[in-house]
Amino acid sequence: MNDPAVLALRLVDALQSLGADTEDTRTVLTGAEPRFSAVTLPALTRLALQPQGRYVLVVDDVHLLTEPDCHAVLQAVAEGIPPGSQLALLSRSALPQWVARTRSEGRMVEIGPSDLAFRDDESRHLLSTMGVALAEDEAGALIDRCEGWPVGLYLMALAASRGSEPTPVVTPTGSDRYVLDYLRAEVLTGLRPRTREFLRRTSVVDELDVHLCDALVSRQDSARLLADLAQRLQLVVPLDGSGKHYRYHHLLVDALRVELTEQEPWLEPELHRRASSWYEAAGDWDAAIRHAQAAGDLPLVSRLVWAGVPACIASGHPDRLRTWLAALDERQIASDPWLTLSAAWLGLQSGDPARMTRWLLTADEHAGPDWPQRAGSDAYSASLAAIYVLVGNRGLQGTIELCRGIQKCLPHDSGFRAAAFHNEGVALTLTGHIEEGLASLMEAERLAHALGVHVIEANALAWQGLVALMGEDWARGAPLIARAGDLVHRHQLQRLATSAMCITATALLQAARGSKDDARVTLGTALRLSGQVRQIAPWFAVAGPLVQTRVALLLDDGALARMLCTEARSHMTADLTGSLLEDFLVRTETLLRNVRAEGISPGTLTPAELRVLQYLPSRLTLPQIGEHLFVSKNTVKTHALATYRKLGTTTRDETVDRARALGLVESPPIG
Repeated sequence: MNDPAVLALRLVDALQSLGADTEDTRTVLTGAEPRFSAVTLPALTRLALQPQGRYVLVVDDVHLLTEPDCHAVLQAVAEGIPPGSQLALLSRSALPQWVARTRSEGRMVEIGPSDLAFRDDESRHLLSTMGVALAEDEAGALIDRCEGWPVGLYLMALAASRGSEPTPVVTPTGSDRYVLDYLRAEVLTGLRPRTREFLRRTSVVDELDVHLCDALVSRQDSARLLADLAQRLQLVVPLDGSGKHYRYHHLLVDALRVELTEQEPWLEPELHRRASSWYEAAGDWDAAIRHAQAAGDLPLVSRLVWAGVPACIASGHPDRLRTWLAALDERQIASDPWLTLSAAWLGLQSGDPARMTRWLLTADEHAGPDWPQRAGSDAYSASLAAIYVLVGNRGLQGTIELCRGIQKCLPHDSGFRAAAFHNEGVALTLTGHIEEGLASLMEAERLAHALGVHVIEANALAWQGLVALMGEDWARGAPLIARAGDLVHRHQLQRLATSAMCITATALLQAARGSKDDARVTLGTALRLSGQVRQIAPWFAVAGPLVQTRVALLLDDGALARMLCTEARSHMTADLTGSLLEDFLVRTETLLRNVRAEGISPGTLTPAELRVLQYLPSRLTLPQIGEHLFVSKNTVKTHALATYRKLGTTTRDETVDRARALGLVESPPIG
């Protein structure tokens, strides 16, 4: 059929069936020049005008016509189609160039894949008609995977309904034999071997950047090849108008990945490594880690995850680190020093001291018993020290020594150096070395700002401000805390447990300036976060409640102030005796004795009641909440009822609304 003379003869036969007189035309049919252009093509144009009445001439499989003269035949016939009649060209690829004029004249109707795609209701009707009884979510997944492609949907329905059971145990994919055989026979067969190889090897990625494809298959013509495939195959989908980004239809991806596994299983890990390397260079850490995991390359995963930890812990999105680690089992994490340390950081940022401690113990084993002595010379020991100084269980002097080791050992562009200067500054100010401590805090602020470690920058500013306020220097302290609060708001740091001190300082500033409503909400957030970190950082277990006591007093909440001050006193340790905090505690207790304000407030919720409160916005039942908190249903109920009473509410929903308004539970984002 891919011969102009043969094609012309078939068209003459079709026009004869419509009543055209074809005898003269048949005698001049030829594919040889000059008669082809001078005689055959004009004869076809005149012949198309002959049939009486309206007609539709259908030419199927136009995509199989690759000879230019075949398209000249079609164009000649198209030019002779009389008004009221139609020439219908059916093709699996884009229509030939010669239709551009007809399109520009508005005489052409194009029906593409998107027009033929089944809507959701049509897809469900087909499944029902074919007796496929899937659960709602399974049917939705099947329909989404077919992307409205009628043939694909039909084949998937066949796969789902095969056998004696009407509903399959697993919803089929494009790797099912029905779909796979069709795609091989109708789509992949006939492609050049190198083209089929290209499709197979690039199927490991979800989105086809032309430069990424070049890197995957070691060639330089991916842009041209993908553009050609998008013209020829409806299952290669352009994602933009630049010709640089494409994707394969979901079912085609499934089939190609089966072919890759069957034909080149040894190459698949290497392809994922190449993809990981390309995404790393492009700065897409999520994709780089995902492909490293797909390659089964644990050392590569470890290197990438650890390199991404500073950005995760510096932002308001610790869930990103959780996602990276969720793809690994605990045995894999425990086997690798850097993954172990990453898991410990996740525990810290999530306010999960039990998880943090578990992984720190494993990290200790990786580092060896003498790691504190090597913090100034060994990168792993210095990185382990970075979390220990934040946890603060090495004592104030021990914290200072570890911080200086970190500063000496880690690269200048490491965010952990900024954290080390911050924690050194806190420890120095607490031990009375105010000027030296403030110098370290300012260096932490400078480094954190340069490296984009916003939580350290905010905390360094906040602690400088609080030191000034402890010395009654409001003129210096207030602007520093205001800048810290602006960073929290701008970078959504209120989700991080390690922002508790900064948010506490912001509440104090708001209350002191008379913005009591704002201060109550901010204090609620500070109390919620404080519950997550006071078990981790001993100095904060005193400093946090003390500053919060001052906030409560400014809000005329004597009951809350007394509870917080008592809590601060209970967390005083021998290491903190004689420190700046002890002096601040004594002055706060003296101030509190002179206050006689009474009353119950939301802030009088106990830590146990606050923990239960965090679960009330969820769909979990009271017994399920108890399972998460490792307490009985009755204990959860007791805490919940006490919370209702203290917040002045009567129902769970009302309590959640009140708690959100006070900042005691996290509110969902707006929009």
